[in-house]
Amino acid sequence: MFVSFTRVFLITLLLFASQSVYAGKTDVVHLKNGDRLTGEVKTLFRGKLQLSTDHMGTVYIEWEDIEEIVSHTGQAVELTNGQRLFGPLTKPENADLLIVNTNAGPVGVKTEDVYRMYPVESGFWDRLDIVASLGFSWDKGSNVGKYNLGVDTTYRRAESLTQTNFSTEITTVDQSEGATRTTTSRTVLGGSHLVYKKDKRFLVYFANLEKNDELGLDLRSLAGVGYGYIPIRTQSSWLSLAAGLDINREFPSEGDPVTNLEAAGMLTYEYYKYDTPERVFKVSLVVFPGITDFGRWRASVNTDFRVEIIKDFSWKLDFYATYDSDPISLEGSSNDYGVTSSLAYKF
Repeated sequence: MFVSFTRVFLITLLLFASQSVYAGKTDVVHLKNGDRLTGEVKTLFRGKLQLSTDHMGTVYIEWEDIEEIVSHTGQAVELTNGQRLFGPLTKPENADLLIVNTNAGPVGVKTEDVYRMYPVESGFWDRLDIVASLGFSWDKGSNVGKYNLGVDTTYRRAESLTQTNFSTEITTVDQSEGATRTTTSRTVLGGSHLVYKKDKRFLVYFANLEKNDELGLDLRSLAGVGYGYIPIRTQSSWLSLAAGLDINREFPSEGDPVTNLEAAGMLTYEYYKYDTPERVFKVSLVVFPGITDFGRWRASVNTDFRVEIIKDFSWKLDFYATYDSDPISLEGSSNDYGVTSSLAYKF
């Protein structure tokens, strides 16, 4: 009897599993060239639709190439003005409209106003993007070697955006053959969590850890909160402005630890082009005027430029610069800047 019950249980489980898989592949995409694809809509971001199919795996389709789309599963649709809609959707044939069948009734929006879309029940990995990069350079003439490693993560939800970034750079210099090698390093670990509000507003929590031999800094830890506005949010561009307060604690290579209260001003701009090749450019500027240490101010700027070489692989060029008007370490410099080149892979 136990064996019979086990068989019935396994058969029932398999039936539910097969129905679940089948139900997840019911979205239909009609292309302008006449092709028809059936699968599961994973996400739409920056004008690129990600569709999971049974026979072709995951395919990426430019939004402008779609003639018609029908999805009976619940979708979260975020518009460029910050509005969010939830429900099954249809894209009528020969129309630049997307119909979202919300609980309050059908709502039509222009396709160019759709900033992002993904299933309401999408899993953790569907919302997560990871970009890992690795670079190395060396030349015989100067005996200078540079190694750099970076990992950037982005986790998107309808109500929030969470980002983390890690980068480390090690520079080795041989003064002459047989001489002692000198090594300097720069490591940064940062993160931010944006909570979207109405009218393109947002609340942001941010934190940062930094070690920089050039600045004479063994460690700087920082945590803060701010409020911001997103004046530009389209399928190709993003611009955000924010201001807030932070508290940091600095451990110089020479001297005693210091705790400071600072103001913070932040600007982030990102440009994305889904074309051949795919291109991404991002720049962030942060300024920290001192409050407890009035008159001192710090600033940092970082740029990230990526060009796709082959699918998911890209060439990455970064520029960074930092400035401190009153360094706390006697051995440290007031500024540091550099350029790194690496290969990156997007998971």
